[in-house]
Amino acid sequence: MSSDPQGPELSYESGKTLMDQGPQAFHDLMATKLPAATGRPLPDMEVRFSNLSLSADIVVADDHATKYELPTIPNELKKTLMGPKKLTVRKEILKNVSGRLAPGKITLLLGQPGSGKSALMKVLTGRFPMAKKITMEGDVSFNSVAHKQIVDKLPQFVSLDDSGLHR
Repeated sequence: MSSDPQGPELSYESGKTLMDQGPQAFHDLMATKLPAATGRPLPDMEVRFSNLSLSADIVVADDHATKYELPTIPNELKKTLMGPKKLTVRKEILKNVSGRLAPGKITLLLGQPGSGKSALMKVLTGRFPMAKKITMEGDVSFNSVAHKQIVDKLPQFVSLDDSGLHR
């Protein structure tokens, strides 16, 4: 990197050479070039979410009733013809999650597998596949603008694996 007030000097040959000096150098370059090109400063973005809950109604097979029957020919025929009973169960994906993503900060979201990290990010960016069996409750805002008004225009995220933890 150089001490150039216009930002660090990076090679534009390819994505690899552009990122050779690391993501911070790329960010610093963009933070200096974009305001100069547009004539205005980059806007700060604050994301707030409160009492965010996400649940899905899923169908599960219940073969509990036939589990204890003797495996006789009539019982096996009955199970084959009637099939397993199907029950609809509500699965909570997120439950009353609240938080704030501060402007100008990088946020690392950690949790156990299946804890809802990807679901949270997909909900915040409008990429969660909402269907009639999916229920979402709570409030999400971007700089005090409601989620529904801005979700198609602005928020994005980069999904990463945990390779950064193994350096």
